[in-house]
Amino acid sequence: MVDGQDRIISAITRGDAKLVIVTTDAGANGRKKLFDKSSFYGVPVVNFGTKLALGNSIGRREAAAVAVLEEGFATKLQSRIGETRGGGAFDEDSSL
Repeated sequence: MVDGQDRIISAITRGDAKLVIVTTDAGANGRKKLFDKSSFYGVPVVNFGTKLALGNSIGRREAAAVAVLEEGFATKLQSRIGETRGGGAFDEDSSL
């Protein structure tokens, strides 16, 4: 897993990112860059959680976004995020 906009974009363009999670309170410009880059490279992206919650989950104070690099972990996260949104299906946000 990587955080930081530049590292996430690098992971996306190299084909290493299997899922990108962008928080609901991330800045509009950074969020747009990550959604656009993920869309262009065919990487699933989801708008979920807060910077504080995501940061705490990866041992940081805050994080606006992360890229998941492990296929199995990305698949499991997609499933779990879909469950928290009221269904078993993955809720993907395709636009801002």
